[in-house]
Amino acid sequence: MTTAVQPYLVKPDRRFVEAVVARGGGDLKRCFQCATCSVVCELAEGNRPFPRKEMHWAQWGLKDRLVADPDVWLCHQCGDCSARCPRGARPGDVLAAVREQAIRHYAVPRFLATWANTGATLPLVLLIPVVLLAAALLARAPLENAIPFGAEHGFYAEFFPHWLLIGFYGLFTGLACLAAVVGIVRFWKAMRAADEAQEGYAPAVGIVSSLWRALRSIVTHDRFAKCKAQAPRRSAHLMAFYGFLALYVVTLWAVLDLYVNPYVFGLASLYPFGLLHPMKVLANVGGVLLLVGCVKAIADRRRDAPGAAAGTAFDWIFVWLLLAVGVTGFATEVFRFTVDPATALASVAYATYFVHLVVVFQLLVYLPYSKFAHLLYRTVAIVYAEHTARRRPLLAAPAAVRSLPTPATAAAGVGGGQGRSADTDVLMRPSERL
Repeated sequence: MTTAVQPYLVKPDRRFVEAVVARGGGDLKRCFQCATCSVVCELAEGNRPFPRKEMHWAQWGLKDRLVADPDVWLCHQCGDCSARCPRGARPGDVLAAVREQAIRHYAVPRFLATWANTGATLPLVLLIPVVLLAAALLARAPLENAIPFGAEHGFYAEFFPHWLLIGFYGLFTGLACLAAVVGIVRFWKAMRAADEAQEGYAPAVGIVSSLWRALRSIVTHDRFAKCKAQAPRRSAHLMAFYGFLALYVVTLWAVLDLYVNPYVFGLASLYPFGLLHPMKVLANVGGVLLLVGCVKAIADRRRDAPGAAAGTAFDWIFVWLLLAVGVTGFATEVFRFTVDPATALASVAYATYFVHLVVVFQLLVYLPYSKFAHLLYRTVAIVYAEHTARRRPLLAAPAAVRSLPTPATAAAGVGGGQGRSADTDVLMRPSERL
């Protein structure tokens, strides 16, 4: 049965191509569509393997297709494709650059995504929370005179009271969440519209079941485990992921302990927690995991290994920011338990705490605009892939040739035209061609 070729009006976006090339995809033009990348990728199962078609679209500057493509987010940049590419086109880096452009495309407001990921504008982006936190401190006295918030205890509460801290971050984190929701809703609609225009939108699994499968995959990092060229990156990613998750849980519990437990359940607040409190233990374990994960991620990225990802400002700003959160967090904890509030050293402790608040703002409030947004977009893409059965295999032939030993063998097997017609048909279906 022959599939009818759907007409497609090509609208190349030259600026998009230039942006992809500038942000890590500099070897894009080397690709000659041999399909080695899709064949060797263990994550490219199903009836729409990547990254061959994405490389094709990127060369032509088809931004509209790429930013609406969930497969871009199913890639974990493990480097298997880049290590095996006979032309050195580095598809993994190209897809990473496309993901950055997708975040910028869906960001609201869009200019923040440019500012937050550019070295030249980073000082300005850091200055924004400095000014806002300083303004909050200046507003403390008038607010306390107008509203009796009550006395608070704790070393840092003398400097930045809990009610002001929670109100400040609650406001700006709420705005960030709203911006993130707008972005991922636009992304979901774009994926659906792209399917409807090409082969039809055909949901196969319910949203709840798809979400459960996606979360299970994310928690176990099972797809990351299939990567070979850069397999050590999985352990670093797991440590940073669970470290941050532990710290987030502790933060939520601190808010509940302060403002919910005493008034709803009649339980006395134990905040600030002592060193042996279960939540403080969890926080310290999470902080260590975060630090070790970040240091290992930096070391892994600096290794000159086959398929190693090219570091860009988009990547480095995020990982160094995570590390700064962990380092300043531990520093503030040490000061809390060792410094007498009546001494001059308290000012150093408060200054360190202020820096910690700035980098936390940078991490959480700028989440929809930085690489941290991959947590949202990748989750949504996995849910959509499950929802539409996108990864359901169409033909089994590609799996038999995924163990190509060398780039030369891969190039010969793919370019030689021996037994490749079925694979080629799967790797680029008629509706995905130009």
